[in-house]
Amino acid sequence: MIVFKYSIIIFVTFLFQMWTSEFFTLGTIDPDFCLIVLLYISIRYGGLVGTLFGFFIGLFIDLSSGTNQFFGLTPLIYTTTGYFSSFLKGENERLNKLYFTSLWIIIILCQFLIFSLIVYQQLLLESPVQFLIKWLATSLYTLLFAGILQFMIPIYKISR
Repeated sequence: MIVFKYSIIIFVTFLFQMWTSEFFTLGTIDPDFCLIVLLYISIRYGGLVGTLFGFFIGLFIDLSSGTNQFFGLTPLIYTTTGYFSSFLKGENERLNKLYFTSLWIIIILCQFLIFSLIVYQQLLLESPVQFLIKWLATSLYTLLFAGILQFMIPIYKISR
């Protein structure tokens, strides 16, 4: 039953990502809703569920893309993000809310940095400033949607 529940969540998240990606795209920058859902699930349910959810949603994304040059990168990045986000489970009561929020923002920024270093490595060599703008724009665009979601369902409340 649990496997079925998370399979449905993965499928719905993936469909929402594919359905809204063209609608919310700004040039070549689009938000990563799967990452936001992964963050919520990892903080709520812990390491095993977050890591497995990250791997399977990443694998689902890689398998759905037609010509994926970096096959396996998305599951790897999402798995590590799910793992590191799970360390925040239950920490909202012990940590200051500002510090707690800063930690999950840093996790997202690091996830996008690693992804950008691999995918946009040519851009990094040609123009480091454009690479920095691309990395920050993609990260901040996803963080904007995560911030909007914070008003409805704050992350620090779900980890209780």
